[in-house]
Amino acid sequence: MKKIYVLLMHTNTIPSKIIKRATGYDYSHVGISLQKECDTIYSFGRKKYNSIINCGFTIEKKDGAFFKKFNKTVCKIYEVNVSNHQFRQVQRILKTMVKNQSLYKYDFLGLILKYWDIPRNVKNKYVCSYFVAHVLEEAKIYKFSKPTSLVRPKDFDNLANFYEIYQGEYLRYF
Repeated sequence: MKKIYVLLMHTNTIPSKIIKRATGYDYSHVGISLQKECDTIYSFGRKKYNSIINCGFTIEKKDGAFFKKFNKTVCKIYEVNVSNHQFRQVQRILKTMVKNQSLYKYDFLGLILKYWDIPRNVKNKYVCSYFVAHVLEEAKIYKFSKPTSLVRPKDFDNLANFYEIYQGEYLRYF
C-alpha cells in the first residue's frame, strides 16, 4: 500500500478571495502530492506568482517563490491509501503532464461555467479541482457522483477513505 495526499488551500490572493466569496467555502484551490511532507504539489493555477493570466499545469514547491510570497496560505490535507498499481497510475499521469506541460492550459471559461453547473470538457484544459478529480478517477481511486469538470474544492471534503491529517498554515506543516 502507498499513500497520496489531496490539499485544499486558500492562498489569500485576489482570485482566491473572489472564489471563496463566490462559493462560501474556506478553500479555493486543490492540489495533489505524492509525499507525506507535501513539498511538491501538482495542480492547475498561475505559473508565475505575479501573473493571474499565465496559468496552466503547475508544480508548486513548498520552498518556491509562490509560497515565499503567499506565506500565509492555509490548507487542509487529506491522506488516502492506494494500491501500488493506483500509485503508479497517478505517477504515470503526472509524469506525462510534467513532460508535456506546455500542452496544458487553465480553463478560465470552465471555471465560470462550473458555477452554473454546466460541464465543459476540453482536451488538456483544466482548473485545479477538475484536474485532481480527473487524476483520482483515472487512477480508479475515487469516482465522483458528477462530471469531474463540475467538481469543486468543497467536494473533496469528507470523501470515503480520505482522512484529514492536517489543517492550518501550509508552511507550518511538517
